[in-house]
Amino acid sequence: MGCVLQNENIGKVRINKRDVIDQIRIALWYSHIQLGLDAQLPSEIAKMIEPDKIRVVNGYVTDNDRKWRNYKNGLNVPHPKLIDKAEAVVQGSSLIINHVLWQAMKNSINLDLLLKDGIGKLSWEVQRILYKPNKYNCDRKLVESLSSKKLIQLERLASLDALAALVIFYRMGVENTSSSVDISRAIYRTLLIICMKKPYSHFSESLILLMHSQAFSLVDPKESILGDSFKEDFLMDLQILMSQFSKMGSEKLVTNTWKKDVRISSDFLEKVRSHNLFKEATIMTVDAI
Repeated sequence: MGCVLQNENIGKVRINKRDVIDQIRIALWYSHIQLGLDAQLPSEIAKMIEPDKIRVVNGYVTDNDRKWRNYKNGLNVPHPKLIDKAEAVVQGSSLIINHVLWQAMKNSINLDLLLKDGIGKLSWEVQRILYKPNKYNCDRKLVESLSSKKLIQLERLASLDALAALVIFYRMGVENTSSSVDISRAIYRTLLIICMKKPYSHFSESLILLMHSQAFSLVDPKESILGDSFKEDFLMDLQILMSQFSKMGSEKLVTNTWKKDVRISSDFLEKVRSHNLFKEATIMTVDAI
C-alpha cells in the first residue's frame, strides 16, 4: 500500500487510513504498552487503559478487547485521545507511535518539512551532533554531511531519534553515492543494536523490510549495501550480535546498562567491520556493516 500523506503537519496522526509504516508503528506502540503493563492479553490492556469503557450487559462483561487486538496487529490507527490516555499509564508509548522516524520514512513527506519541523523534535543528544557548533545557540545550521565520527556517535545512541536522523540525512544524500553508503551502514548497524532490545526485537524482520523498502531502495540496487538475501542476513547478524552477550556471565549482564550494552555492541560491529573477527568462525554481512 502506497504512502498517501502529502504536505501536512509532521505531528499530525492519521486516523482513517493506514499503510505498512502505520502497521509497524501501531504494533510497536501496543507491544511497548504490553511490556509496560506486564500484560498478556489485549483484554487486560483494555481494562487498564480504558476502565471507563467496561460494561456489564446481561451478566457479561464487555470491553474493547477486539479494538486492542486490532492494535496488536497494526490494523487500526488509534485516536490521538487514546494515545494520550495510554501515555498517562505507560510513559513513552506516545513517543513510539508519533515518532519522527515514521514520517522520515514516508517518501511523500517533503524533505524540507522534515528538516524544518522534524529534527527539532529529536533529542538534544542527537541535535548537537547534527548542528554546527554555535556559541550562542541561535541561528543554528545543520552540518552538510555526517562524518565518520558523527555516524559512530549516532550509532552509539542507538535510539529511534538517532535512526530518524540517519534516515533524514540518507534522504538528503542519496545522490552522493559515497555518503549514502556510509549512512546506509550506520543505519544498518544502529537498527541491529536497537533490535536487541524489546519491543523492537519482536519486530526485527518487519523493521529491516521496512527500512529496505522505504530507505535503502532509494539508491540504485548496484549501489546498495544489501544483497538479495538481506532479510535473512540481517536476522543472522542480529543473532550473532546477541550471541556475544550470551557468552557473558549472567551477573555481568544484569549489571550492564543499555548504554553499556550499546557500546559493547558497537565495538563488536567495529571489529567485524575491520575484519578483526574473534577466533570463532563468526561471519557477518560485512558489506552492510
